[in-house]
Amino acid sequence: MSRLLPALTVCCVIAIGGTAYSMLSDSAADRIGIPGKTTSAAKPVDEEAELLAARHSCSSEAIDAIVQKLRREADEKPKDARAARLLAHGLLDRVLQRNHLRGLAVGKPLYETLPAELLADLDACALAITRARELGDTSAELFRLEAAMMSNRITGLGTALQWNGRIQAALAQAGELDPNDPHLQVALGLRKLLAPKLLGQDIDKALEHFEFAAKALQDDERPAMFAAMANFLQQKRQQAIAWLEQAAQRNPNNAFVRVVLARCKRGEENPFGRDVTEAEVNRAK
Repeated sequence: MSRLLPALTVCCVIAIGGTAYSMLSDSAADRIGIPGKTTSAAKPVDEEAELLAARHSCSSEAIDAIVQKLRREADEKPKDARAARLLAHGLLDRVLQRNHLRGLAVGKPLYETLPAELLADLDACALAITRARELGDTSAELFRLEAAMMSNRITGLGTALQWNGRIQAALAQAGELDPNDPHLQVALGLRKLLAPKLLGQDIDKALEHFEFAAKALQDDERPAMFAAMANFLQQKRQQAIAWLEQAAQRNPNNAFVRVVLARCKRGEENPFGRDVTEAEVNRAK
């Protein structure tokens, strides 16, 4: 996950890393609501299924392998917008995997300075997104991936001010195209969960976003993990444990979930905020 995205998935997973700092003003993105009806997300096919399996494995080797494959296919199909979008997705998943064991804290970016390997993947992701758009991709997913890519560039207030408007615009566009997208709902929930109180934190609303996404994404543990953090911040430890148990059941490979669950059961004061150590991972197996 992250100190953080952990998500936004992708997810997901959008707005991880710099999410809290990106909420510096109200926008159309912040007013996207929770859909009234939950429907299961479409099953991925072909490379999308391989990408999901690699993400689900929480294995750096598996993610590296699929990124290499997607890069080859994008090179071999220079006029294929989908190939470019899938490469962007894979590169973003690799960024999230690199941050898998980082603690998740309100109002705190992952890094003060981005590591070179993360910056390289984010730059390559940005190029793939631009290429997909030039080839005609106008999908909600592409805007969501773009928001996630930009959010992961945030390292403090200065970069938040630099990227905030573009992140909000991308999320708003994704919401206009597909407000029912559960991955988008995760991203919106993260914005409301990880923002400091002075910048608009709304834990109750964040939880609604995560609950919707958890129902729609039956094979993704992350909405349940974020719902657990929301409950923990509300001082509802037992509900947090229940959500973490659900997340661990959905994906036993997620070491962050397993360790944080063990911390919660031990009654630790800050189970989500600390980085996960290899020793903790081994104990939680």
